[in-house]
Amino acid sequence: MPLLVHLRDTNPELIKAWQAFFGRNAKVDISEGSVFDLDVSVLVTPANSFGIMDDGLGSQLNKLTDGKLESRVRKLIQDKHAGELPVGCAEIIVTNLDKPKLAIIAPTMRVPIRMTNANVNSYMATRAAFRALASFIRQDREDHGGESKIESVAFVGMGTGSGKTAPAVAAFQMYEAYCQIVLGQEPNFATVEAATAHDAELRKSRYI
Repeated sequence: MPLLVHLRDTNPELIKAWQAFFGRNAKVDISEGSVFDLDVSVLVTPANSFGIMDDGLGSQLNKLTDGKLESRVRKLIQDKHAGELPVGCAEIIVTNLDKPKLAIIAPTMRVPIRMTNANVNSYMATRAAFRALASFIRQDREDHGGESKIESVAFVGMGTGSGKTAPAVAAFQMYEAYCQIVLGQEPNFATVEAATAHDAELRKSRYI
């Protein structure tokens, strides 16, 4: 069964931007509202690098676990990453909830700050989340005779919360990550000039 990707957020400007970019050739479900209303296998949680879940989606998810998830996330980061999970990396953790059963912790910033300078954090976090999920599904299939129990994943706006990344910028960067990892359109940068041009394209201001 193909993986169903949900893009869901309460920000109507982000919904509009997602529709503009993902409407090109992506097979995703885009909707406005609370991500917790969805019945999904995996929820991607934007985070800071230290796993402090006191704001945004992370805080809401932590409250659903009676405050137990944050300590487990921070221990995971301490054990596997010496206490700091860099932007561009992601980890999967069991939530111990009925739904979502799994959460992907994907930092969009090192510490919780408004990101005023152009950056590629939404792209890096989304890309890391998709790669972590792909690796988990491969292992899940090996463990269960070629079948995976992972049917769906949900994203909110990566970096658009406390980071205040512009919706159109975040949507484009998330779309680029989706094209690379889900659609298999991974670029091959033969020169630093090509890589620099791609980086500049990701950082552009965008308007829908």
